[in-house]
Amino acid sequence: MNRIRAARQALGWTQNELARRAGVSPRTIHAVEQGRSCRQATKRRILAALGVAWELRAEYFPTARTVRRPEPVAPARIDAA
Repeated sequence: MNRIRAARQALGWTQNELARRAGVSPRTIHAVEQGRSCRQATKRRILAALGVAWELRAEYFPTARTVRRPEPVAPARIDAA
């Protein structure tokens, strides 16, 4: 489970309640709980509303995973006979 959602539910708050207390939209809370990224200022507001220290942000907002792209394959050379 998402740590933001778990903290919100532990406080007995709805997404709308957390959004109101953090000063962000309910849509933002929904997106964050779905694992989408957000601005640093938004992270600060959400963590402050939940009473979580900024130093613990990595536990609540994991960094984005790097997407590995396959190496481009060179086109096959056709030798003229």
